[in-house]
Amino acid sequence: MEINKFMLKALLVCALGAPVMVSCSDSDTPQYDIVVNPQLPSGYVIDSQTITFTEVNTRAVTTVTSLTDLQLPAGTYNIEATADVSTVDNGATIKKTMRAIAQNVVITETARTVTLDWFFYNPDNSLVISEIYLGSLNATGKGLIYDSHITIYNNTDETIYADGLAICEGSLNNSTSYPDLTPTPEEKFLVGTVYVIPGNGTEHPIEPGKSITIVDQAIDWATEVNGGQDYRGADFEWYDEVTIGTVRDTDNPAVPNLDKWYSYSATIWILSQQANRSYAIARIPEGVTAESFLNDYQCSYTYYFTFTEKYITRENQYYIPLDWIIDGVNLCPASTQEFLCLPPAIDISYKSINDDPQSASDRAYRMFVRREAGKSPEGNIILQDTDDSAKDFKIVNINTKEELD
Repeated sequence: MEINKFMLKALLVCALGAPVMVSCSDSDTPQYDIVVNPQLPSGYVIDSQTITFTEVNTRAVTTVTSLTDLQLPAGTYNIEATADVSTVDNGATIKKTMRAIAQNVVITETARTVTLDWFFYNPDNSLVISEIYLGSLNATGKGLIYDSHITIYNNTDETIYADGLAICEGSLNNSTSYPDLTPTPEEKFLVGTVYVIPGNGTEHPIEPGKSITIVDQAIDWATEVNGGQDYRGADFEWYDEVTIGTVRDTDNPAVPNLDKWYSYSATIWILSQQANRSYAIARIPEGVTAESFLNDYQCSYTYYFTFTEKYITRENQYYIPLDWIIDGVNLCPASTQEFLCLPPAIDISYKSINDDPQSASDRAYRMFVRREAGKSPEGNIILQDTDDSAKDFKIVNINTKEELD
């Protein structure tokens, strides 16, 4: 067997123990020096990386961990890369994971430059909250109707089942200060609501690159007000059976209901119309039931109330362990933000629906939408997930799809 330049280089690399792995054939195809331009966010440096080049026609794979002296034969390549990166902020080192994907990149004698657009991602977050919508303007123009929804997206190339997934709202208001709060957000996610998707574990698949939408009331709100949403095709609704007061929920029997494990509301639960709460999706461990949750995950919390200069304790509260949480989002108008119910490990910042919303009209029709980061090797959209809602989300008009920030 004749050993060409490329093969000799590969053998030398392996012999020296350099962190480069290649797969090649006996071909005499010319090898070209490749220049890779990594497009990183300002201030970040790559600590380690793995980049795989797959030639589309031959399926030959070249995997490298260093871009020094990189050579490839001519061809058309799909490229997938991951990197550990870091930056320094106020003296503290911040480490994150990034990813880059490029498809059908042509390498020829005259085209030897590859540009990789890196994006942040969290490899542990297979499901992400992709949309939160609080509601449309009611007929009086002074409030929002109940055409609200939360959308959950499968950010992987594998089918994931939604059975046993909990949709939770934080019990504390991000527009309020809680000095000396115990327990802290780093210890427990204090929740005001827990609604769980029913199923035996394999009843509700979310296909790769697909989503499910969970709504308050699965009706056609467009018949109620101009600009209302039609939710008759929703995947699930949360339904509150109310026997006190005059407020009643609407149940669409054609749309499955979530199992209601807990809600602070004595009547119906609605998403925060002030857009100042935190939301999370959590995977309930096997064996935990509604009854055992209410028994085993009850707690109290205490904080210093500056108005009375006394400590206040709230009893009979509930929490979600942080290791159950798959994804979470802090929401709050920028002008009123005082607190974040979710810890930095889940969301380091918050997303504002508007800097200073003074009325319902400032919040109506404005939807929180997670940004797109790229496409997976299978061609599915990857949504940006850096655990930083200020960067991960944009505000979009739900009817016009116009980006508002």
